[in-house]
Amino acid sequence: MVKKKNTMLGKIGPWAFVLGLIIAMVSAITRQVFWMLGVLGLVVGLMNVSDKELSHYLLASLTFLVSANALSVTLTKLVGIIPVVGQWLNFIDPLLANITLFVAPGAAIVALKALYNLAKD
Repeated sequence: MVKKKNTMLGKIGPWAFVLGLIIAMVSAITRQVFWMLGVLGLVVGLMNVSDKELSHYLLASLTFLVSANALSVTLTKLVGIIPVVGQWLNFIDPLLANITLFVAPGAAIVALKALYNLAKD
């Protein structure tokens, strides 16, 4: 994270991340998709990732996005096989989708920033 903890601007990124995760969880419960998740993801990508953290953030984002997609497919198949656990699994799938909606815009912004840094050198 960018080390600007003393300024108000430096606190927006971490709070946007926490708020995004909370909104993703609440919206999974209510089965609503909020556009605010994408906007908060952009804020996190723009304000919360320093140049030193680009590769770590991109690796973590990519890992999460790929594994969430694979887990979502697996859970969809398990819902039909295990009916007792199916209702609990039906909560996890929208949660993964909402967190993906939150993480993907930030990852795209950080990837563009990394590409720009590579191209300017």
